[in-house]
Amino acid sequence: MNASIPRAALLLLLSVPGIALASAPQGYANAVARYEAVVSPSGPGIDTRPDVEIQQAGTNVNTRYEVESASVSGVDQSAVSQALRDDIETLVGKKYDPEAAEDLARRLREELHGYKISVKVRRGDQAERVKVVFEAERIRRQRFEVRISPLLYTTNDAFSLAIVPGFETHHNYFTFGFVTNANDLLERNTGWVVRYEHRKVGTSAVQVAVEYDYFWPSFQPETETALPFAPLVPGTYDTREVFAPSISVLPIPDLKVTFGASFQTLGMEGLAPFDQAAHAFTFGVQFRKDVRRHHGLRHSVGADYSVHDASRTLESDFLYTRHWVAGDYTLGVRRQEFGFHFQGGHTDGVPPLYERFSIGSATTLRGWDKFDVAPLGGTRLLYGSLEYRYRPFELFYDFGTTWDPALGEAADWKHSVGIGLHWRNGFFMSLGVPLRFHGVTPAFMFGFKR
Repeated sequence: MNASIPRAALLLLLSVPGIALASAPQGYANAVARYEAVVSPSGPGIDTRPDVEIQQAGTNVNTRYEVESASVSGVDQSAVSQALRDDIETLVGKKYDPEAAEDLARRLREELHGYKISVKVRRGDQAERVKVVFEAERIRRQRFEVRISPLLYTTNDAFSLAIVPGFETHHNYFTFGFVTNANDLLERNTGWVVRYEHRKVGTSAVQVAVEYDYFWPSFQPETETALPFAPLVPGTYDTREVFAPSISVLPIPDLKVTFGASFQTLGMEGLAPFDQAAHAFTFGVQFRKDVRRHHGLRHSVGADYSVHDASRTLESDFLYTRHWVAGDYTLGVRRQEFGFHFQGGHTDGVPPLYERFSIGSATTLRGWDKFDVAPLGGTRLLYGSLEYRYRPFELFYDFGTTWDPALGEAADWKHSVGIGLHWRNGFFMSLGVPLRFHGVTPAFMFGFKR
């Protein structure tokens, strides 16, 4: 019997979709693989796309070919460290090794944050040779999207949860869900949040949003005990209703400027419960920039500024002006990262409790209990953090203070150190230790950072 396979049979096997060559008789699979390797690109009926790989019984047939060249596409070559570029070059002149290629792709993903890396094997310019291309494709994200941590836990504040699903259609983005959050404020907010955004008002540089929230706040005994000794600090409330429209402008992709208003109604507690209004004009600026330099260096810069101005113009019962600023800088060197984070705040007037500054949580002054730092918060804030990471391993040093001059307080700096694990999906586990002379109780934390 003639062992050769007719050309028509080969064409049929290659042209019928859904046929798995690995399930064909081994002789046919080998013959088809050989035919595919030598057929002319102009041959009729043959799929000659350069990235097509034929598998034989789980084996990558490209392993039979010598690598003619290896390269990275989609990014400037200077974004990849010289050491990694040298290792990629070692593929050339050897038989193609899928495991080695995938290991190099993994290292590229570690260096090129925000990129999807895929390995493409293409026909070489010479017979029996292939080209290996590591394609980098930027992952598109909403860089200024408002996010709520879905899960946080600390031994001081217990759990904070957010079940807030969202969906987008034709530039319209909707979120609705339930939250219980004790991490950010002096109160634990438990309630519902609803938000609508239109992310392209004529142009993607203009966006509008409106948010409605309804919370049932609860306060810790430390706060309630301290209130009678601070008559200048407004009391607690058992409901908080929020309505906040805004319009945002993005003059450049890295910068977002937001104008809006916040109408909040507080159900004040007391012998005769009553409502009070905290209505404020709001203004905010956000800046995000990622820069990649030579020798694998990565720079990430972020800055935020916001001001809330509550006045009689909006018929507010609370009169105050609150400024808040934050900055972040991260330097990445291959698998290492060095980070510095800063926050500062200044408030004039008499703000409600939710507008008072507070530190000592899963994300600020880690290891301290916020109620040991300042049970009523403060109208002044200074906070900083230094971090070092090697892969998921993390070391940190936090320092900060919050105080209220109207209560006769002065800045009293607190310090903490800690270790932890931090993954790129945002999940972390940390152990923070407050630095003080007595009552040193470490705090364990885990969850997702925003």
